[in-house]
Amino acid sequence: MRTITLDWLAFTFKEDTHEASEWIQLFASDTSAVDCAPTNGYRAAYSTVKGIRVMWNVDRPEMGTHVIIPGSAIQSIVEHQNVHQKALLKSVCDARASITRLDLAYDLQGEIVSLDEIYKALERKENKGTARTFSQIHSVNGGNTVYVGSRQSEKFIRIYDKAAQLGAKNEAWFRYELETKGMVARSLASYLIQGNDWGDGFVSIASGMVSLPSCGDYQKFFDGEMPEIGIPKMEKETDREKWIREQVAPAVIKHYTQYRGSDAIRWLREMLDYIDNTSVQL
Repeated sequence: MRTITLDWLAFTFKEDTHEASEWIQLFASDTSAVDCAPTNGYRAAYSTVKGIRVMWNVDRPEMGTHVIIPGSAIQSIVEHQNVHQKALLKSVCDARASITRLDLAYDLQGEIVSLDEIYKALERKENKGTARTFSQIHSVNGGNTVYVGSRQSEKFIRIYDKAAQLGAKNEAWFRYELETKGMVARSLASYLIQGNDWGDGFVSIASGMVSLPSCGDYQKFFDGEMPEIGIPKMEKETDREKWIREQVAPAVIKHYTQYRGSDAIRWLREMLDYIDNTSVQL
């Protein structure tokens, strides 16, 4: 089974317009919301019961109102407000928000993919796409993730074993995530809401970065029918924390102990510093 979903959406209302107020009232009302820690220069923030975060700065109104909708919140909107993902995206654009990040998740279920073979093909420099930066992280409990591109750029790819992340040992579920920011995110949003095939848009950007025609495992994502728009799956925060605690952290500690000066450790430091210091919400 192949599905594609909107997995993350972040945008900024630069002005306090009627359209912006209507959108927030409809999807991100502060009723029953709780205060949360603001980031990226904003001074105040709240999180709705769905998990939508809204941030602003009274002292710097030119920063506007920043909104972050993670995948779990998108799922809640689709399920409880009966709003299609395409309609949600269109509502943001119609409210004249400036999109800062848009992620698409392509799920391939029921088929085994060797992420090690994909990484080996990248190491052998078989990639005919534009990406030249890549890395891989194994976790002690079977997790495996291949990263392509730079988090500082407007396009970034994660390919990983989703079943291993969730501890579903008897499932075959691999996820190919495309993270876009800036102009790429805005162009992709415009493409998606115009009625175009989401699979075509995903493949167009992904294949521009990574093209491994001789790697059968990579081609499993793209051989066959295009993915249909699916429904985002709800994931508990505790599941993610368990995965980080039991898989990611031990793998990072082991690698750091053995190879303190490695490119992977340098990349991890840069990524965390970037998240803390960038003016763009990741």
